[in-house]
Amino acid sequence: MALAALNVLVVWLPSGRRVRPLAITLLLAAGIAALVNVMASHAGADVLIRLPSGWPLVGGALTLESLAFGGSLGLGLVAALLAVAPLSLVLESHDVVDAMPASLERTGIAVATSLNLVSGFGRTFTEVRDAQRMRGWRPRGLRSWNEVLVPVFLTAIEDSVLLAEAMEARGFGAGRRTGYVRPTWSRMDVAVLGGALGSVAVFVAIRVAGLPVDWYPYPSLYLPPIDPALVVGCLALAIPALASPARGR
Repeated sequence: MALAALNVLVVWLPSGRRVRPLAITLLLAAGIAALVNVMASHAGADVLIRLPSGWPLVGGALTLESLAFGGSLGLGLVAALLAVAPLSLVLESHDVVDAMPASLERTGIAVATSLNLVSGFGRTFTEVRDAQRMRGWRPRGLRSWNEVLVPVFLTAIEDSVLLAEAMEARGFGAGRRTGYVRPTWSRMDVAVLGGALGSVAVFVAIRVAGLPVDWYPYPSLYLPPIDPALVVGCLALAIPALASPARGR
């Protein structure tokens, strides 16, 4: 699933957009998940190292099985982040709004606005931090970050108020929105939706049927089972990569 989501992101990523922050986030998420599991779980037959038993939480045997299971959990986080990455890296905010049904139009606007504020928060943090460094500020502990975080939060609140006033001035909530171009569904759009719904149906059916799809490497490490139905369900999520970006925009 992670590879399918990465394939879609690479195919549709617009020129000028950077994936380095996303890659760093993915590596940190996977690494922390693996590290926490291997430090906190001491089950497994293949011992890598033994820490003093007197150490709280981490004391005991660190096993290869716990490291493998932590890596599996990290891959799950990576897949989840890659699945939602196109919402911020590929789509524009108005694309998210236009994709919502008429009954969920206001919800779509709220979601799109929230996504914009998250990215704006990151830019504001970088700008304030650089400005404080130019004034001679250096991090000297947790309390010293107040000189950066307080202006960032105040700027975020001010930006939120300005955005609310701009939306009200443009008639938000006053009635139906108008647009120059009304998006229409193509056959590829229907195929993408069908593939996504088909994948969900396959995953749910396998879970309800009670098939052995979960992988627990304890007590000794072994290769995870591979169900062909799950592979097909994951491959269906890569259907958006088959569409040409020039055609879809």
